[in-house]
Amino acid sequence: MIAIYARQSVDKKESISIESQIELCRREVLSGEEIKVYKDKGYSGKNTKRPAFTELMEDVKSGSVSKIIVYRLDRFSRSIADFGMI
Repeated sequence: MIAIYARQSVDKKESISIESQIELCRREVLSGEEIKVYKDKGYSGKNTKRPAFTELMEDVKSGSVSKIIVYRLDRFSRSIADFGMI
């Protein structure tokens, strides 16, 4: 399964919405591939304590996710240390 992960900490005029992030990520998925969308709205990327992110990591560990697509890497994590550990 392909995972799409989207995160937005706060609604700002200049930031891209979760819905827009998901739509851009869907363009990278081939027709017919199974996808699951994970969304964290209102959570900072400074740490990994986010509900949908935790669920995504559990699905990765179980082997049900083969690829993760994000709009930008900072949506996944803003900490280089966390990103390296993941």
